[in-house]
Amino acid sequence: MLSRQNFILLAGFAILFIVFSITAVRNLTKRIVSDFYHPFFSSVEAVSDKAASESLLVRSKSELAYQVLNLQRENDIMSAKMSILNNLKMENTELRGLVGIDKVPFFNCLTSEIVRRDPARWYEKLVINRGLSDGVREGSLVISKILRKDTGGTAFAVVGRIKSVSSHESVVSTILSDDCSLSVMVSGRKAHGIAGTGRKTGRTFVVGIKYLPRDVTYSPGEVVYTSGLSGLTPSSILIGRLAGDGDGKAVNIKDNLYAEARMEAAVNFDNLHFVLVLVPEK
Repeated sequence: MLSRQNFILLAGFAILFIVFSITAVRNLTKRIVSDFYHPFFSSVEAVSDKAASESLLVRSKSELAYQVLNLQRENDIMSAKMSILNNLKMENTELRGLVGIDKVPFFNCLTSEIVRRDPARWYEKLVINRGLSDGVREGSLVISKILRKDTGGTAFAVVGRIKSVSSHESVVSTILSDDCSLSVMVSGRKAHGIAGTGRKTGRTFVVGIKYLPRDVTYSPGEVVYTSGLSGLTPSSILIGRLAGDGDGKAVNIKDNLYAEARMEAAVNFDNLHFVLVLVPEK
């Protein structure tokens, strides 16, 4: 007779044999069933592919062209959405740059977007989305962030003045307009004048300066700032640089009384989207 230990071993081997046998039989059954039904599945897929191909062949050229146009239209819509998102990203970066302006003593800085331009006076009249409800006043100075050519850094330069104000919008007369006059000071000198009225010349914007002292020596490239003589205008805000004529002179004497000069504006009015309005504190 078998001992108890041998009996247990024999029973364990029998259980393992049965388990492995069931697994093998199950796998064999799956293969047999799969091989049996494979022709049917293949024929169904072939019929489906053939039906799809024949449906394309049955459709007319006009239908296919219409589908192509729809796909192109959807692609254009997606491209436009991507372009809008990229523009929003650029605008967000520009607005972040405007927020970085240092505190101007006695003035509040209001960020604003240019919403319209006068087609007849494209560089002279701008409409912004800030008005009386935001505290904007007629005569308030409007500035914008620029990239300085001399240092490669950034600065803020004068765009113009607020000409008229409504509840939620304001009209800006730029320094190129004959509606805008600014009291200016030439860098490093007690030479004051009045700047205003200009035009685009090539890729630059040139503004005239009148009533400068005639007994002062001026040089092309000298920086022009706001003088701050008006209560609505802070001092030392960059406007531009003196431009020389063909002979290298920066000014011309007018009627033997005062000097006139031409200034290259620091702001590029072609690439202007956001501005800051400097509103005097109450």
